Amino acid sequence: ILSRHDEATFLEKEVLPRIAYTTDRDPSMAVGVVHSDAAAVIEKYCRQEVLARGCNYIRCIPDSCNGGVRYENTFVLSSWAPGMKGSAAGSRDMLVSYNAQERLQSSEVETSVTSHESHPSLTTRNMLFSQFFWPTRQGSRGGRFYFCGSAVTPGNGHDLSLTSGFAVAHALGASFPFPENELALQDFGRVRRMMGLS
Repeated sequence: ILSRHDEATFLEKEVLPRIAYTTDRDPSMAVGVVHSDAAAVIEKYCRQEVLARGCNYIRCIPDSCNGGVRYENTFVLSSWAPGMKGSAAGSRDMLVSYNAQERLQSSEVETSVTSHESHPSLTTRNMLFSQFFWPTRQGSRGGRFYFCGSAVTPGNGHDLSLTSGFAVAHALGASFPFPENELALQDFGRVRRMMGLS
């Protein structure tokens, strides 16, 4: 956030408003429904396999209104997030479904989550920003401005986003939290170089 004394540079004025997010292109991914009703969103023939080993399940449904395809995307948190197994939810499946509200009308819903500006689009423009713009902005304005997160790293991965936060924290004086883990340390070094912080 710029204070009233900080004027955005020409490049910042050009780039910052042009970061594209998936919800800009596809608003159906803006709100997810948290639930446990796998039968409502995953077809029976593959349900057990998806629940045991799947990361997400995507249904492609012909859309008669516009002649295209409508996508329903369900993230299967309980299969890949270790903290979800044996949690307070017990042995229930933990799912987050997008664009499947009609299927979930009679289901017990835990809550909803928003994805607004949480997933940058994997576009050439965003990739160029991450490689050529963001590294030049790190430590700008006398070391007061740093950027991290999914919009700053190429690929939009959770691991990259988290590690980018570690890299900025390190630039501000914090220690890397996993120095004994050689693979994590290697990734940390790569991300710091990629972000222009080494």
